[in-house]
Amino acid sequence: MIMSQLYPYIFNSDRIGKRMVAASVDTNMHDIGIRMVADFFEMAGWDTYYLGGNTPPEAIIEALEINQPHLLALSATISQQIGMLQSTIERIHERSAFKALKIIVGGHPFNIVHDLWQRVGADGCAKSAEEAVQLAQQLT
Repeated sequence: MIMSQLYPYIFNSDRIGKRMVAASVDTNMHDIGIRMVADFFEMAGWDTYYLGGNTPPEAIIEALEINQPHLLALSATISQQIGMLQSTIERIHERSAFKALKIIVGGHPFNIVHDLWQRVGADGCAKSAEEAVQLAQQLT
């Protein structure tokens, strides 16, 4: 409820012409963190497309095709979700239409294993929403 009260301020930022899609991977019902990431991007002027928690790979790929973002942010909360996250990234990398797309990841497993983001095929990892925006500015 508190986050929704901030929306008039969040969606009032000047746009910078960049788009991002944000989602928690399939089997990950925890979506508050990735929602906050999307909100921070909105405040930074990005156009965001938030897909929510437990998002199947097919839905993520469809959102990428429709929105043609510069960035995809994916979240995994527990180590059992890393396989799904890696599989989703692999499916995205198979498509030539997404060659320029940058992918960042976050969540508890990435805070424990510091090179895990590289192992799953992401372009970067952020420990906070603010850090995610800074990383995106460097990558895009």
